[in-house]
Amino acid sequence: MNNIGGKLKQLRHELGLTQTEMAAGVISVSFYSKVERGFHDIGAEELIEILQKHNISFQEFFSGLAKNKVNDKSLNILMNKFLKAANEDNDKELDNLITKLEKIRPQTTFINSLIIHAKIIYDTHDESSIENLTYEEKNKIKQMVFQKYDKENEYLRIVLVSNVIQIYSVEEAKLIINNIIRRYKNTASIEKKLIVALSILMVNYIDLCFQRNEIDLCDEPLKYLKNLPNIIEVAFSKILGKYYEDIIYGKKGEAEEIKKVLVLSGYDVNVKRMTKQK
Repeated sequence: MNNIGGKLKQLRHELGLTQTEMAAGVISVSFYSKVERGFHDIGAEELIEILQKHNISFQEFFSGLAKNKVNDKSLNILMNKFLKAANEDNDKELDNLITKLEKIRPQTTFINSLIIHAKIIYDTHDESSIENLTYEEKNKIKQMVFQKYDKENEYLRIVLVSNVIQIYSVEEAKLIINNIIRRYKNTASIEKKLIVALSILMVNYIDLCFQRNEIDLCDEPLKYLKNLPNIIEVAFSKILGKYYEDIIYGKKGEAEEIKKVLVLSGYDVNVKRMTKQK
């Protein structure tokens, strides 16, 4: 299998993955590294399994037909990384990911839209930057949230709303959340990346309600969060939802235990936000 290593390396770069992520537990990272460098051959079964892990068929890999699928997948990976960095207030990573988005070619309408959304999230990802927005800037963001979205980039709208929820009044946010919950009430049929975005949106809305002493509005989003599929990608959001639920129902001891676990797991930023709640 000549040049397999080179093709795998190219595919990995296009997907924006590390060697560990690309190997996907199929083979060891050290062995995979040597495959990329041409020091080892990889068996057909292992190659097929690695490709399947990344939703690429054996035929697509060798025919070059995987390019469009790779582009879509790499965009999803970048956006998921951006969402994670935004929620962790990681300015350096946010800036790095915007740069990667701007380097993607060709710059389609969808990618340009993605970059605009990413920059808005970057500019508004903490409370101080949101507070510094002018009335006109806030209205411009709100207009973007309510512009027409097709099925392909509806995910972007959820991500955007999740990160700019603080610019809305509680009543405005309530209308948006209720509309989204109705639209995506059949949680079993939602694709994974949208489930993750929805879970974060619910937590951010609940957080908003807590900040503004409107905890009676938390019941519906908490129920929705609970009903989302129990996949590992939404575990953190569900843990945060359980924290807020314990606070609402006066289970302060349980809530404190959750915070301790989060601190031990490295989520200090999120815990600091939670400790501000009344």
